[in-house]
Amino acid sequence: MSLHFNQLDIDEAIEDIFRAGTRIEVAFDLEGELPIVLPTSIHGCDYAANRMLIYQTRPEVLPSFKYQSMDIAILLEKELNRMVRVGLRCRIIKFLNKHRISERVTDNFFVIEYDPRLRKINLRTTYRLRTSLRYNVEATIRLGNATYVSGTYFTVQDISVTGVGFLVPRRVGKKDNPLLNIPLDTQIPILLTLAEAQSDQKPFRISTDIEIARKSIADTAANGFVGARFGELGPEDQETLFKYIHNAQLYEIRNIKRI
Repeated sequence: MSLHFNQLDIDEAIEDIFRAGTRIEVAFDLEGELPIVLPTSIHGCDYAANRMLIYQTRPEVLPSFKYQSMDIAILLEKELNRMVRVGLRCRIIKFLNKHRISERVTDNFFVIEYDPRLRKINLRTTYRLRTSLRYNVEATIRLGNATYVSGTYFTVQDISVTGVGFLVPRRVGKKDNPLLNIPLDTQIPILLTLAEAQSDQKPFRISTDIEIARKSIADTAANGFVGARFGELGPEDQETLFKYIHNAQLYEIRNIKRI
C-alpha cells in the first residue's frame, strides 16, 4: 500500500505516478548550496522491492559522484490547472552499463531504492540563474504612469521560477533612481524577455506581476539590489521558464566538468 503525504492533494498511488517510460527529474542535494537537477526516464519498476531502473542521465552520474541526498520527482497537473511536484527520497544501489534491454539494444542505467512515502518536492527554488551574454534576460517595468526598460534604471541580475533580482543604480544621471524608493510588498506589472544565445529558439516573453520582497542598499555602494516574487504564473509559463533555467544549469555543469 503506497503512502501519501496529503490525501487531498494526491489521490494516485506511486504505481500510477512513477511508471516505466515516465519522464522524471533526478535531484541531488536539494537542501545544499549546489543542488543538481537532471532529467531522465524510468525504464522499469519493482514496486514490491521499492526499486526502479533509471536511464543514465546526461551528463552521466558516475559511481564516484558523492551526494548527501537524492530524490526523484515528477510534475502532476491537478484540477483547475494546478501543478504539484511530488517525489520520493532514494539512493543509487547499482550502476548497470551496457545493460541489454532487447536482442540488439543496450543502454546505461542505475538502480535506485526509494522510500515509498510521497512528498512535495520544490525544485523551483533550487537554482537561481545569474544572467549572462549567453542567457540574457531583459525586462520592462510599469510604475504608475512611467515605464522603465532594463539597461539604464536597472538590469536583471538573476532569475528563478519563483522570482527575479534587479541590480539598481542609486543614481541615474544627477537624479536619484525612483526604483529604489518602491516600498516593500508593492505589486507592479513586468514584461520579461528571455533569450538564449546560440539557440535556434526565439526569445520568449512572460507578462505577469511581481511583488517587491526585499531591498538592499549599502551607504557606500553605487548600486542597490531589489528582489521580487512572481505573481501567478500560468502552467505553460512555469514550465517554459523552468526549462530555460534548467538548460542554463546543465550548460554550467558541462562547463565545470571541462575544467
